[in-house]
Amino acid sequence: MENLNNYIIPMVDKTLEIIEYMYVRGGQIGISQISKDLNLPKATVYRILTTLRKWDYVEKTEDLDKYMLGKAFIKVGSKVSSETTIASIAIPFINKLAKKIGESINLGILHKGEVVTLYNAKGEDFYLISNLIPVFPLNCSAMGKLFLLKFSDKELKDYFNSSKPEKRTVNSIGDLEGFLKLKKEIERDGVSYDREEYEYGLSCIAAPIYDNSKNIIAAISISGPTTRLRYKGADYLKDLLVSTAQEISKVYSKMFNNNNIDL
Repeated sequence: MENLNNYIIPMVDKTLEIIEYMYVRGGQIGISQISKDLNLPKATVYRILTTLRKWDYVEKTEDLDKYMLGKAFIKVGSKVSSETTIASIAIPFINKLAKKIGESINLGILHKGEVVTLYNAKGEDFYLISNLIPVFPLNCSAMGKLFLLKFSDKELKDYFNSSKPEKRTVNSIGDLEGFLKLKKEIERDGVSYDREEYEYGLSCIAAPIYDNSKNIIAAISISGPTTRLRYKGADYLKDLLVSTAQEISKVYSKMFNNNNIDL
């Protein structure tokens, strides 16, 4: 078994120890008390807390010269809760749809300029799908193009000027001009397509999942061999996918009740 201790970074380990200590103890606490309870030098505690303050993970009460956990944890916790919740809600719907149509259904989120697949329900066997990695470029994936709708003009320019877009086939959209031509179509239809843009022979249809404020928080997609999807009917599959995405959005909105925190 891998020995994790061989890879631990001591200062990061101490930082997380302090965070965990402050979480369990609760309230406000001074450097001297942290130093005493954790047997750490005061200078080390001070440097760690100062760094955490920079990123809003701790706050300092100026009048008492004490520290407490900061609001950044609310933002992070909200994000984790949101993504964990959407997976638990979506999986039963995804499994039902995969069984009905016999194709692979994916659940994805936007993370650091890429699509990260949280879950995949397998459909009929297809080599390309079984060998896909769980991370996709935004520009040549159906789910990715939905997430690009969230980007501002500047963010779109920055993205397409970066190294992130991939030109995987002759159909891949690798520049901003190409995406802008598709943007209105995606907004009009409420779905996006991967027409053999990621892999030859593989096509995909994606639909967005919304919160109460109509923000796209995730997406689901149908992936399969182009010829098979055409045989089953693109409109038929699209309607089922959109209906499933709407059901997931409805349940998510009721459960999460629009409590997303934007700091």
